[in-house]
Amino acid sequence: MLCPRARLLSHILSSSIRTKSTSSTISPSHTSLPSFLAHARSTALSPTSPVYIGTYYEYLCQQTLSHLGFTLQRTGGRSDQGIDLLGHWHLPSLPYPLRALVQCKALSSRLNPETVRELEGAFVGAPAGWRGDSVVGVLCGKREATKGVREAVRRCGAPVVWVMVEDARDEEGTLREGEGRIRQVLWNARVSEMGVEGVGVGVKYTPAGSDRKVEREVVLTWKGEAWEPVIEEVVED
Repeated sequence: MLCPRARLLSHILSSSIRTKSTSSTISPSHTSLPSFLAHARSTALSPTSPVYIGTYYEYLCQQTLSHLGFTLQRTGGRSDQGIDLLGHWHLPSLPYPLRALVQCKALSSRLNPETVRELEGAFVGAPAGWRGDSVVGVLCGKREATKGVREAVRRCGAPVVWVMVEDARDEEGTLREGEGRIRQVLWNARVSEMGVEGVGVGVKYTPAGSDRKVEREVVLTWKGEAWEPVIEEVVED
């Protein structure tokens, strides 16, 4: 049973994201997964090209992580210090959002512990608004975390969250373009120390199709019950 939805007030991300580097700009052609897909079709961008695969997964993570309370914007550009998304993480246990920097790894193979160390290094190159306290690093991958990755997250000196974001598929295994699923979420003690007491990880099952199949997705819980954020975006003057 879902608990009452928490109402989150999220501001459109500040201009510091858009101007964090003079050589790092967001593409005017696309700012979301639907707009990127439209751009890819209009320019005949091959779905097998590295640019398509990487950009698609970044937007898929941007969209799917909203289910966990994240509001994110793609950074783009060559001087992003390995940071793909920037934004905030709204949690029911805190009166204010945590700042978040995200790296998205679109590899079909499992990631190795080195990627956690790379994320830790990204804290150093983060823009001014995403340094200091109340900042978490998020690493997204398409496969479950290996034992080595889980141990690297646990040992990491920075507050780190691991999220497995995979492509959603229908009953026959066909890709659902533009849809993602969260399969795994874990974080280290540094994140726990930031005020996330009462927030946990659970599994939500929803009916899929007419033959009693169900879809499984990992969700956050609040005080033992599934928590679903409602994000209201308000544009600041």
